[in-house]
Amino acid sequence: MRTGSSRPHRRPAQIFVAVFSALSLVSVVGCADNSPVAAPTSTLPAEQSDTGATDSPAEVAIPDYETDLTLDKEEKKAIEGALVAFVGYIDTINRVFSSGGTDLNDIEAYAAADSLDSLRQSANDLKEDSKYMAGEYDYYDVRVQNIDLSSNSSDKDSVKILFCSHDSKHAVVDKGEAMPNQPETSLTILQTASKQDGDWKISNQELWSKKCE
Repeated sequence: MRTGSSRPHRRPAQIFVAVFSALSLVSVVGCADNSPVAAPTSTLPAEQSDTGATDSPAEVAIPDYETDLTLDKEEKKAIEGALVAFVGYIDTINRVFSSGGTDLNDIEAYAAADSLDSLRQSANDLKEDSKYMAGEYDYYDVRVQNIDLSSNSSDKDSVKILFCSHDSKHAVVDKGEAMPNQPETSLTILQTASKQDGDWKISNQELWSKKCE
C-alpha cells in the first residue's frame, strides 16, 4: 500500500489554515448516540488575518495517508489540497460544536454543499437545545479511496477520503456539563472533497462503518 507524504502544504495567508473534508453531520449524529461529527486533535497554526500580508503563505501539516492507487504528479497535488480541506473542516466542526453552535465564523472556508448545510443545521439544533459538544472529534488511519480529476473543469475534481474516528471521545451534553465516560468505540467515515471555485472543500460526509475498518 502506497503511503503519502506529511510535508507541509502551502496556502495563501488570507485563507484560514484550519481545514477538513465534509460529510453529512446529521447521518453520523443519528447513529452515534447523538454525538456530532467534529474536528481533529492535531495542532494547526493560528488563523491568519484577512488583512495580513499575502506574500507570506501559511503552512499546514497534512496527515500521512495510505492508498492503493497509482498516483501521478497532478493527483498527488490534488490529494494534498483535499487533505488540507479535510483537516480544516474537522477543526471547523470542533470549533462550531464546542461553542454550542454559536461560533459560525468562516464556516464556508472548508465546507460546501451538503456538508455546509448539515453544519449549519447541526449548529442551529445545538443552540435551540442549549447543548454543546464536549470532547473533540479526531481522526486516524487516513486512506485515499478514489480520485477523479476532470479534463474539462477543475470544479468537477473530487477526492474521496476514508478515515477512522474515536466516536467515544466526544458527546453532545447540556451546557455546563462535562464530558461523560463512554465505552470506547470508533467509526469509519467517508468524506468527499471537491473543488469549489478553485478551492478544495468538503462537500459530503457519510458513515462508512460503525467500527474502524
